[in-house]
Amino acid sequence: MRVTATLVSALAGLCVAGSVQASELTPLAGLGLKLGDVLGTAYYTVEKDGYQVVATIATREGATPVRFIATLLSGQKVHVSVPRAAGQSALIVEIERIEDRVFVNEGQRLSRIVD
Repeated sequence: MRVTATLVSALAGLCVAGSVQASELTPLAGLGLKLGDVLGTAYYTVEKDGYQVVATIATREGATPVRFIATLLSGQKVHVSVPRAAGQSALIVEIERIEDRVFVNEGQRLSRIVD
């Protein structure tokens, strides 16, 4: 599992280097994500069917990372969320495409969708 440990360490470094709050992504440029104890990265590529957004997250060193992939057209958005204890709102990262730009909004509460 050396690859997983290396990935989680890299993800942690990106999060420390640049925790985001409504940041713009550029093609192939990764951006660190932090949802409580869950760390990750997000990036996108331009494809013929739309912008392919990839978010990879892991809970800790040695944990198997989870990858989420979505293809967005202009005006579409996706949510990556992390549940919390009963009675607490989930943590969420929203990734939204607006025309030829992609934005990441992190640290929102998902109580309007999941409580």
